[in-house]
Amino acid sequence: MISKFGRSLFLASVIVSLFFTPSAIAFQNPSDIVHSSRDQLRQQWLDNSMSYYSKIMREERRKNMGQINPDLLQSEEYQQDFQRLAQKHWFAIRKVKEGQYQQAEIIYKRIIAEIMAEDDDGCDHAKLAVTTLLLALHCQRMGDLKKTRSVFLNFFRVVVVSNSDHSECACSAKVLGAFALFEMKQGNAKKSLEIARKAVEFDPALEPVLSWKQFREVDRRQRNSSRDHNIVSSKKTHS
Repeated sequence: MISKFGRSLFLASVIVSLFFTPSAIAFQNPSDIVHSSRDQLRQQWLDNSMSYYSKIMREERRKNMGQINPDLLQSEEYQQDFQRLAQKHWFAIRKVKEGQYQQAEIIYKRIIAEIMAEDDDGCDHAKLAVTTLLLALHCQRMGDLKKTRSVFLNFFRVVVVSNSDHSECACSAKVLGAFALFEMKQGNAKKSLEIARKAVEFDPALEPVLSWKQFREVDRRQRNSSRDHNIVSSKKTHS
């Protein structure tokens, strides 16, 4: 029969084996825990930023439309640039949520300036479109309509006026669609329709927008005005 002392000795040996044998549960240094926590937060920040930017860049839709070269997507340069922009945009949206609106605006403007300064075959319109839309919507929420229009117009000049090759781009179309709606709300129906038509050139999937009642009415008035003008011109010619 095991004595009381023997039972105590056995229990002590079990405890020692648990804490001091190689197979025991290792105790982490406090500094290791801090570093591990920081690494987790950093990775979470990166994951969130990449997920957010992929969504607003409409990557899946652009790939399906053949607007992104698959080889380019796999390149290290593209991935690094994408990750860098993702983190900047995530930083900006965090500033918005924290109520630091001016800081968010500054970040968006800096991103646009960087994109515009790119030398490789001109700036990337998809990247420019995404940041432009975010900045325009941000200015609109702040109630600054003059600044909102200025942001849209700058994009329009770069993508439409200065570029005769209107290749399909879902991101650019989305910006122009938002610009058209903005002008419609400001009572500029004719201008709004013109911009909406440009949006359809960049993404034919937006064509149903032109069948909206507001645009149909503007189109009807334009047709009637053109018809009346032709009638008057014809009468002058035969008089």
